[in-house]
Amino acid sequence: MSKELSENQLSYIGHLQLDRLLSCLQPLSTHPEEHVFITTHHSLEIWFKQLLFDLKRIVAHCDADELAQANWLLKRVAEILRLAEAHWTVLETMSAADFLEFRGKLTGASGLQSRQFRELEVLCGLHEIAGEEYARRVEEAWPGMIAGTPRTLRAAFFGAIARSGHRPEDIYRNRWKQFDLFSLLESIFELDRRVAAWRQSHILMVRRQIGMRTRGTGGMVGQDYLAATTRHLFFPELWELRHDMSAGAGGEVVAAEPKT
Repeated sequence: MSKELSENQLSYIGHLQLDRLLSCLQPLSTHPEEHVFITTHHSLEIWFKQLLFDLKRIVAHCDADELAQANWLLKRVAEILRLAEAHWTVLETMSAADFLEFRGKLTGASGLQSRQFRELEVLCGLHEIAGEEYARRVEEAWPGMIAGTPRTLRAAFFGAIARSGHRPEDIYRNRWKQFDLFSLLESIFELDRRVAAWRQSHILMVRRQIGMRTRGTGGMVGQDYLAATTRHLFFPELWELRHDMSAGAGGEVVAAEPKT
């Protein structure tokens, strides 16, 4: 039998502040399926917090040319993103009919209002390549967010590559001799790929629940907004590099479609 905790001894409940954490689950309706809806989004926000924490560390490691540490943390980031994508499959165990029975209670609440996910995009440097319209929307919704992120993962990553004196294509060619740089390229690409997969799975989940022509609770039409976000890549240069490597190996690469 375990001894009773002394008044000043730390407990599992106290360390994790479980009373506060679990009390946050406050459904708006009496529908039992709203419980899994809130749980899923609570879980995602907690993981976003960890991603932001680790990505800031990765930026610092890249700036200090500490590639081993950056690569190790990027492995964790990839696993968190894999887990985050799986959250949508859990939410899909809630039928569309059940969701629609309490959806009206959500009024203007929307995932578009997730500050942490927008912070993740900005920290990764999306505003640096997505165009003025994206930066304007971010600044309107979250004034000061971009200015408050003076150093992005994009800048830190490409800075580390530039200081190495090697071009990405040469790093791939000499990958076993420049393994830390090669691992960094692959880990950054994997981060980008997993965020893209998360976005795509989100779209499929929305299509399953409300269709793609239904206006969301945030006011956006699914097919207009969510589909457009799948074009957001943090490191499009690394995707284009695949074309260059394929062409160099004798593959046929078709011309890119013009941007509209």
